[in-house]
Amino acid sequence: MARSQNRKIFLYGLLLAVLMLLFTSRSSPAWPINDWCDANIYLSVGKGMTQGRVVYRDLYDHKGPLLYALHALCALISFDSFLGVYVMEVLLAAAFLYFGYRTIALYAPRSGALLVLPLLAWAVYAAHSFCEGDSAEEMCMPLLAASLWQGLAYLQSGRRRMSASGLVAQGALAGCVLWIKFTCLGVQAGLLLALWLRHLTRGEWKSSLRMIGWLLAGFALSTVPWIVYFGVNGAIGDWLGVYFYDNLFRYGGSAMALPQRARAMAANGLAWLWRNGPYTVAIVGGLGWFCLRRPRWEAAVLLLSAVLGAALVFFSGVEYPYYGQALAPLSIAGAAALASVIRRPVRKRTLALLSAACVALCPLTSYNWHVDFGCTFLQPREETMQYQLAEVINQTPGATLLNYGFMDAGFFTAAGIAPSVRFFHSSNVAMEEKAQEQLRYIREGLVDYVVVHKPGPRELYENYELVASAQSPNFWYEQVELYRIRPGIRP
Repeated sequence: MARSQNRKIFLYGLLLAVLMLLFTSRSSPAWPINDWCDANIYLSVGKGMTQGRVVYRDLYDHKGPLLYALHALCALISFDSFLGVYVMEVLLAAAFLYFGYRTIALYAPRSGALLVLPLLAWAVYAAHSFCEGDSAEEMCMPLLAASLWQGLAYLQSGRRRMSASGLVAQGALAGCVLWIKFTCLGVQAGLLLALWLRHLTRGEWKSSLRMIGWLLAGFALSTVPWIVYFGVNGAIGDWLGVYFYDNLFRYGGSAMALPQRARAMAANGLAWLWRNGPYTVAIVGGLGWFCLRRPRWEAAVLLLSAVLGAALVFFSGVEYPYYGQALAPLSIAGAAALASVIRRPVRKRTLALLSAACVALCPLTSYNWHVDFGCTFLQPREETMQYQLAEVINQTPGATLLNYGFMDAGFFTAAGIAPSVRFFHSSNVAMEEKAQEQLRYIREGLVDYVVVHKPGPRELYENYELVASAQSPNFWYEQVELYRIRPGIRP
């Protein structure tokens, strides 16, 4: 494909991303704030990184370091809003659609690939599992789409071996996914396993070993920078301990027995399929089309990617709507099947009308617009609890804050401040140290402000005074209260 054509496709994907995410992501400027706790945690840790704090050692959360580094870049654009996150989401969505188009064009005329692209964008970015936007799964989607495109393009080329540069790229992409969220690796693991088995079934032992070697080289490219970063800061133990040990043994359903886990995985997978109709149809239809109409190794790539992807995504046995978003790149297969039947050239007017229709569908199907969830589209910032409390917090120059007893709900974001203590909020990782440390911060008066949503400990009322409260509609708690340290508490 000519460079000019590549550029046009990317720009078209960029336009779709700008318009669709304006409605479907609460990170967009059309929403007062993304009030999802996970998104706020990522941005809070990212802001801390811009001020020299080391993730895991100085600021506790349990996702991958690359996720926080990306949000550190977002914080450089805006410290008190999600504008930078929206810019990142748009660029990542444009990349996803670009690689989606490249994959579809392997199996269909370019006109057909172009026509189904807005349908793919709508199915993925207005899905229930997209949630409020800015999930770790969303960050992984373009990486997985790029990996699938490259792998399928290699199989179509007829070459017996993937080039060294291609394998290095695959390894680097896998490393990036790992250092965002390792449960998203299943889709790419299925692809690479299929390519490796292809060598083994042909008796190509040297090629299979060569493949592993180049993949490891690529993985090293995306991992060595983190070894250096944490090594220089004396935090390799914190990094590996939190990211792997805490996630595997302290998070969610880690203590489930195998039969219980299997039942939970099946139930959660079926629930996800039911709630995400449009791209469930695309994934299931695409898998069927590949199995019936495509060569066996192309079908093997999609089947193994789906099986391993779902197994890893739902392995925890805990149900969160956004988990299944990591499987969204598989919907490209369904888009390819649909595009393959389109033979006539696409008129610009037809494409424009279809794109406009898909954008118009977003408010009707997006999870964020559901009445019960509480649509805040175009709501003024000053009506939100986060910015109401931020107005009080910002009266104290260089203020510090503790989100006590619950997850980061956006108060750091709205106030434009970075966390100053390690357990700046209460994550859902089970550990006694977290509660003890948060209590110590209050007892020793280490922060200027404390925000709570239920009665706090005795030390809170002894050392801090109530200065503001705000209603919190559509949250699991009715209101929040803000406490400021009393004069004379600190030495």
